[in-house]
Amino acid sequence: MKFNLSDLGKVHEFLRLPGKRANELKRKVAIMAYDRLTAQAPVLTGRYRWGFNCSINGIDFTVPAPPPKEYIKNKIVYYDLDKPRAEKAFVSVSIDDDLIISNSLPYAEPLENGHSGQAPHGVFRVVIPQLKEDLKKYAAELKSKDL
Repeated sequence: MKFNLSDLGKVHEFLRLPGKRANELKRKVAIMAYDRLTAQAPVLTGRYRWGFNCSINGIDFTVPAPPPKEYIKNKIVYYDLDKPRAEKAFVSVSIDDDLIISNSLPYAEPLENGHSGQAPHGVFRVVIPQLKEDLKKYAAELKSKDL
């Protein structure tokens, strides 16, 4: 599933920001997107949540290895949350960069389509509308901020 900033509506405020402010906003929203996606992700062993990759100008198709069989059998979380991943990946971005958060696990699409009782409305579908509102709010804040 792919979403561009143009899909988020009210982007004209974002695009009118001076370069440095727009870069700051883009980075902030991308990190927030990752944080919310991982928080919304259903967790059995944590593999799906861990499978969210952050990259710039190209999709990272890396898939985490399956957890050991005893973790799967006993439904024990093997992969912990990687909170600083997005901050590290998006440390330096520009307005021209494509910031990408992807999940290439084969069951990512069924989960997005409500396959999990933990996330019956999907993951991206829940997070993207929240980001629309945040983008508007942060664009307004940065518009008046001196950098």
